[in-house]
Amino acid sequence: MSETAIVLPNRVEPSPYEQALLPWEDDDAFRALREEYLAAHLPGSPAERHIVEQLVWCDWRRRRLVLGERALHLAQLERRSSTKHGDDLAERALITHGVSKIEFSSIDAVTSTAEFDDDLAEDTKDDMKHTEVALALLGTSRKDAYEQAVAALREDSREYWENHGPGDDPETYPPNAEGLQRFIKRELVPLLNRNQAEAKFRPDVRLQAWGESLDPDRMDRLMQLDERLLRQYDKLLGMLLKAGRARATPSGG
Repeated sequence: MSETAIVLPNRVEPSPYEQALLPWEDDDAFRALREEYLAAHLPGSPAERHIVEQLVWCDWRRRRLVLGERALHLAQLERRSSTKHGDDLAERALITHGVSKIEFSSIDAVTSTAEFDDDLAEDTKDDMKHTEVALALLGTSRKDAYEQAVAALREDSREYWENHGPGDDPETYPPNAEGLQRFIKRELVPLLNRNQAEAKFRPDVRLQAWGESLDPDRMDRLMQLDERLLRQYDKLLGMLLKAGRARATPSGG
């Protein structure tokens, strides 16, 4: 009875650099990158394998620097921006616009997007149209002017009136035409104007914040490290290619 030969798969030793991975880094992603390098270069000697391992590590560390660059920007964004209305960053961003008072914070702009800004502008524009209709009704001599004006307000502005007008300060804003008119002029219209200004100026503040997120000194150190890694990578790749050519050339050829 003949015995069937059992062929064992080649065992790939773990990378010596796996222990140097940071706790939040993806072990599987690193192994996949390493396997790509081993498959592409097929090291034929311990020396060549060692060079490939170093190539993988250089590549991985350069990818890590990309994350470090992002982290630097975010850290600066956090330090520069704040939740205070009209903070220093917002004032610097709008210095050429002649804006004397800013009613929103830089963090509001940083956490927004162009799409959200457009939505705010359109929403405020729509709200203002309803409010203007209500004001026009209050300026007439109609007996039902108050009721019609309340109905003309957009639903959210109507709730704002009910909660912060008669519901909060009935002496200043009684539930009648005069009280509603006063509320619209003193509270609602200024609020809508602030929303319009915020939608308009958020992009400027956001651009200023992005610019100030650049820390030249730290970025320069990152770039220097990346350049050293790239030079090392190119040197290692040259050594690997040279070793491969030497292995492919027959002795005495």
